[in-house]
Amino acid sequence: MRDNLMLSGFPLNQRDEAFIGATTRPPINADDRVRSILFAGGTGAVSIAGIARRLAAEGRSFEVHHFARSADHARLHEEFDALRSHGKVCHYFDLSDDLFAQKSAHAMSPTHASTQIWCSGPPAFMDLVGRQASEWVYASNIHRIVLDERTA
Repeated sequence: MRDNLMLSGFPLNQRDEAFIGATTRPPINADDRVRSILFAGGTGAVSIAGIARRLAAEGRSFEVHHFARSADHARLHEEFDALRSHGKVCHYFDLSDDLFAQKSAHAMSPTHASTQIWCSGPPAFMDLVGRQASEWVYASNIHRIVLDERTA
């Protein structure tokens, strides 16, 4: 048995106690009149695809805006396309920073303050989406799903 284990950057020794919480699914607003706009970038496509599937299973409409460096780097392209019968799906590849900012801003303008914005991806991606969303929706309706890149 190893004397020292690493868990999330913290060393653990034999007989140390650690609390490991159960994973939780982010809550989704149950009001079917609420618009949901989902932004996926990089490895964030995995969590956004999961939210899109949950919304589709509940019969709720949604929009997915999937960004990637190229079609070759796009994760879950086919999975998003399979959800087209339940919601709007847009793929964006190889965009400059300015064009990315335009496309993401256009995706949420205009919208109501009650719109739910979900985003997951690289920090700069989520920061931009969050800043743009804050111009349209309540801060409590902006949901950032942060992934640990070491496990992605």
